[in-house]
Amino acid sequence: MKHFSAEKYNLAWFKLAECVSRGEKERALGVYRLLSHSVGDDALSTQLYADILLSFDDKDGAIEKYLQAAELYKKNCKLIEAIAVYEHLLFLQKNCQDHVVELCCLYFKLNLEFKVVEHLDKLISNKKINNSLNLSDFLDKLKVKDEDIYSYILLYLE
Repeated sequence: MKHFSAEKYNLAWFKLAECVSRGEKERALGVYRLLSHSVGDDALSTQLYADILLSFDDKDGAIEKYLQAAELYKKNCKLIEAIAVYEHLLFLQKNCQDHVVELCCLYFKLNLEFKVVEHLDKLISNKKINNSLNLSDFLDKLKVKDEDIYSYILLYLE
């Protein structure tokens, strides 16, 4: 892999921003392809690709890439970065239970139980979990991910 000089690297970032601001999707993606080789982090590169797609109103494509980026961050044990991506996904797809499950698991791994409770409260208050069947489904998803989270949430709900 050939590295850019710092000046060319900075220029490429400005060129990318310029293409996005002008609405030139294909040119922006071309500049991205060149830059992605110099980033050195597949997860960050994938997240950048998602950001570009989102800037061109390709929400479905962006969501797919954000999910890939989050998985890569988790694989590389970069839990804070994975959380940031899932929080962004939750902003794009309000109250998506799958994103909440992932966030709860990640927050629990970082001993941030109050964030687990915060997300669970939002789901309950927004009536996304509004009956025992839905709650059971939600808890089953958590149980598959992490037995400790399942126990914690059951205690919280009592």
